[in-house]
Amino acid sequence: MIENNNNRIFKIDELPYLELKYSTTFLECPQKHYHNMICLIGLKKGSAKFIVNEKEILLKKEKLVVINPNEVHYSISNKENQDYYVIYIDRDWYKSLQNQIFESKDIVAIPNIIDDLNINEDFFKLFDFLSKNNDVIEKEMRLLDFLKTIFNLFIDEKKFLKINETTKIAKKFKEHIEKNISSKLTLTSISKELNVSAFHIIRVCNQDFGLSANAYIVNKRVHRAKKLISEGLDISQAAVEVGFYDQSHLTNVFKKVFAMTPKAYQNDILKSTQREKFE
Repeated sequence: MIENNNNRIFKIDELPYLELKYSTTFLECPQKHYHNMICLIGLKKGSAKFIVNEKEILLKKEKLVVINPNEVHYSISNKENQDYYVIYIDRDWYKSLQNQIFESKDIVAIPNIIDDLNINEDFFKLFDFLSKNNDVIEKEMRLLDFLKTIFNLFIDEKKFLKINETTKIAKKFKEHIEKNISSKLTLTSISKELNVSAFHIIRVCNQDFGLSANAYIVNKRVHRAKKLISEGLDISQAAVEVGFYDQSHLTNVFKKVFAMTPKAYQNDILKSTQREKFE
């Protein structure tokens, strides 16, 4: 199905909201983080452990793990595993799709475990189809059909993700970080800008984001760097652009969050682009 490399990233130019990842084995991401996307995760052999919002979730053969947008998580590897697949879907695209279906302004949560043999098999078939040089509209249709099946069987329309329901200070903190991501931020400078104590910022970040203030900032930086690298920016430039000390600092964090180096990610993006051009 997929070439036998340890990590492969697949991008589709016409579907920028979609990213696929395949690994021969599951590699843990030990740092607490969250993604601005929904992650659909499958494993063909063995098991792996995720901690999602402080709750233990076990990924096993014939079961899918779902990480909803903005759910804080990290993962722990098990050596006895094989063939790890992830479909990442951008949060904004996913939210727009759900809003059309459920007539809601929020994202409706999916259970973190989907225990259904048919859906599990369909997941791997979908991944295979999306990763190959097939018609783009057919790719979209198959993705939509797959999501529709999950929504029909597993979604609770009353369980919303409260992504935008944060305190006033948390919102100001978030906006400040977004605007000053390339700066050398400190709690002292942030608290002065927001006119609150550093202790208050620490408390608010833990309560509203589920991460420490530093972890939140680092998470924003590494995801911004990943986006810039995918768009073709040099890794060292991306590191500086988002506020890391240097490329080495970015690489260290990148590996803990995405289980691969920025260089490996960059190489796979280039391969994926070239493959689409020449196939």
